[in-house]
Amino acid sequence: MNKIGYIEIKVSGSKENLNLTPNNHDIREIIAILQNAKNLLFPYKKKGRSTISYKIEEGSVKHIFKTSIQHIIVFNAIIAQIQQQQNIDFLDLPTAKAIENIQDIVRKKIMFLPFAHR
Repeated sequence: MNKIGYIEIKVSGSKENLNLTPNNHDIREIIAILQNAKNLLFPYKKKGRSTISYKIEEGSVKHIFKTSIQHIIVFNAIIAQIQQQQNIDFLDLPTAKAIENIQDIVRKKIMFLPFAHR
């Protein structure tokens, strides 16, 4: 049985002078985060990939994705390397595009804080 871990993508900011919450976070933004998170965790695997579950929480907007711990460890290593190099040039194209897409989505909201947990 696979052990489960999770990543958290936190979007902070405001919308129409209100602090951002799940109640005023547009569904288009949620769909875009969902699609790009899938591409981050599984850039090539279409069939036979681990299940990804999702929940959204308060705290600005916290997107929580649960999947196999192995993939969370890989994601965590990618984020650490991005932070160390301060660029994404080393990433393969699907992963780099997913990072750029998420950055574009949340740049409008002020802040992107990815966390990987086990």
